[in-house]
Amino acid sequence: MSRSKDPRHHLVYSDRYETDLSVLGTPVDFAPSRGRQVLARLRAEFGEQIVARRARQLTFKQIAQTHDHKYLQDLKDAATWSQIFGVPRVLPHSRETARILARLFYDYRLKSGGTFEAAKLALKYGLAANLGGGYHHAHRDRGDGFCLINDIAMTTNLVISQGLCKKVMVVDLDFHQGNGTASILYGRDDVFILDVFAREGWPYRKEPVDLAVPLSTRDSHLYLDKLKAALTQALGRFAPDLVLFVQGADAFEYGLHNRGDNFALTLDQMKERDELVIDTMVERGIPLAMVFAGGYGPRAWEAHYQGVRHLLIRSEVLRSDLP
Repeated sequence: MSRSKDPRHHLVYSDRYETDLSVLGTPVDFAPSRGRQVLARLRAEFGEQIVARRARQLTFKQIAQTHDHKYLQDLKDAATWSQIFGVPRVLPHSRETARILARLFYDYRLKSGGTFEAAKLALKYGLAANLGGGYHHAHRDRGDGFCLINDIAMTTNLVISQGLCKKVMVVDLDFHQGNGTASILYGRDDVFILDVFAREGWPYRKEPVDLAVPLSTRDSHLYLDKLKAALTQALGRFAPDLVLFVQGADAFEYGLHNRGDNFALTLDQMKERDELVIDTMVERGIPLAMVFAGGYGPRAWEAHYQGVRHLLIRSEVLRSDLP
């Protein structure tokens, strides 16, 4: 790894990340502007030198290395999208619908390509973040939980198959278990999955992972201690060449889809959580690439911002003596 103080070597983004999913009929507030809001806040605080590398979409060949060919063909059908996003209304079969679905799929390919780009940057410069992505519910042969294709699994397969690294650890701190990532990657000698998630929360059928840390409604005050112990245990069992950090702002009390559904963390707890993961990997010399994953509502970006800001501090893009 080499060090760089150029933000473009640590951040990946595109204006196309602000995907409008309301055209599918879903009422869920996915906070699509999170990446833009994080960049805007960084620029307001530190100046216009804060810029990001433009994401590039994954090719169909790269996607097909992880996802089933028939499923990728099914994504041309509006009914498939309706099922993934949990909406009863199916867009009519028409050329306009085909254009809408192609545009949405392009955006997902772009955000997934951003995760792959962030992984490559992390391997070269130590730390990087895709200001989007984190579709950890998509399985090999189907989408699930608002996730169309699984950028985490695809990136893992790509960096290993291209010889960029040999072993990948996924640290998933999204509120919900990364069931799709687990169903695709679990059981391999070159991958280790650490997943901290809501015990009672969706998905109700949990997939096996290498180290699961299910937390209940009463566990918010124990979160950081349990995470620290889990990181120590995971790194004692597996020595990764790269960590994919699935950040998940939906653990934040103002980033949840359904408040009161399970445990909720304060903004300060989220800050400590993200700093713990980033600092642990920096101190051990392990490259880390972060992706956003879940986060809903108008305040979700605040939790992402803290993590990205600290990543830039540890990358030496920002001064380490900043408060």
